[in-house]
Amino acid sequence: MGYLDFPQALPRLNSNNSEKKSDPDTGYNCIAFAAGDRFNWWWPIGRYWPPGVPREETLDAFVQAFNTLGYETCSGGTLTEDTEKIAIYATPSGKPTHAARQLECGKWTSKIGEDDDIHHTTPQDVEGPGYGEAAIFMGRPRDIS
Repeated sequence: MGYLDFPQALPRLNSNNSEKKSDPDTGYNCIAFAAGDRFNWWWPIGRYWPPGVPREETLDAFVQAFNTLGYETCSGGTLTEDTEKIAIYATPSGKPTHAARQLECGKWTSKIGEDDDIHHTTPQDVEGPGYGEAAIFMGRPRDIS
């Protein structure tokens, strides 16, 4: 299956606003991908999770996990030249579901479950019943070396 095979879960995602960038890979998930880790599956319950961060499926725990990588909460997903940004998605009840990372060009990149890595135009492109909405944006200084 490909990333466009989930129209009920990701109704805004289509071939006009997204592009497949890899084949499916079960070795890592969207949280790890946003963190820049393609070798671990990041999740607080039963998987890799940064040491010292509460093993809870809460937005606060996910914020703390990205804090360990130098990210701090910020006001939104607008491109800022010297800042690398991520978005953490959550259901209406506040349960984290997904993360995406902004590219230097302003587009976003996500890993869709065990499936493809994709580029998409905005963080809202992957919002919907599957992932909820972008609940928190975080940023850290972009490594320009």
